[in-house]
Amino acid sequence: MQISTILSDYDGTLSPITYLNSDNKTGRLSNCRNQIDLDRVLWEISSKRTIAIVSTKDFNFLHDRTKFANIISCMMSIETMILKHIDTARCYKNSCVKKSMLNIDFEILRKNSQKLESIIDRISLKFKNVSIYRKLTFKGSILGGVTIDWRHLEEWNSIKKKIEQDVIRISNQINDSSEYPLFVQTYSSHPFVDIYSTMCSKEIAYDKICKIIHSNFDKFRNKNILYLGDSENDNPAFRKADVSIGVKSDKRLKPKLDCQYLIDFSQLPKFLMNLLKNDFNFSEKLL
Repeated sequence: MQISTILSDYDGTLSPITYLNSDNKTGRLSNCRNQIDLDRVLWEISSKRTIAIVSTKDFNFLHDRTKFANIISCMMSIETMILKHIDTARCYKNSCVKKSMLNIDFEILRKNSQKLESIIDRISLKFKNVSIYRKLTFKGSILGGVTIDWRHLEEWNSIKKKIEQDVIRISNQINDSSEYPLFVQTYSSHPFVDIYSTMCSKEIAYDKICKIIHSNFDKFRNKNILYLGDSENDNPAFRKADVSIGVKSDKRLKPKLDCQYLIDFSQLPKFLMNLLKNDFNFSEKLL
């Protein structure tokens, strides 16, 4: 099967969800080497095939980390960017951005950003040991999403249920039968929860990227797509892809993935290099 396009999640897939504990130096060094090898092969692939990122992160986070990508879907489809990078050169004032598209009305985005700020205020008062990350749009720098994150803690599961329950409760109170409610994304084992300004999903992101490819990349129309991911929110995209591969980066994570194949993060650079050398003809032997 000839692969024409690679779509991939970023956090936990193209980069480990967290480096191992500070007392495991060997594990950290191994992840670092794998990351360098992976970035190198992705740059090689990007000169021959379209690479698109389908992420829960915003453009500010992804920009410097994914310069090999032609398309980036940020915040699970809320904002989609078409990019053109020149080698690995640093972008001047985001000159790589050729087009930016919001999947939500700007006024709704602006109003719901205030709801997100209210959630941040209430969660930060209740949970002092979590990290809170704001996700901003490229257009207008409006708050489009929030991540409540506790991956830095030694024991993930000790507060997971409590945080998720509080986030859902507070979100429901703030939504209060709103016509344009916030959307909460929880995970079975990942140590964070996301709140977005609108309904979003990687299925929406996948479909949007396919439309862009159909309109802008003629030679890759109606061809086979490889999708890489690591969590349950990747499942809708897994089901749409011609080849779907789940990536494991931490033994503490046990998501139920609806993918055809499953590999460790350490195997990913070698697999992609094998795919490149095999002229993008996928077979199980490459895994």
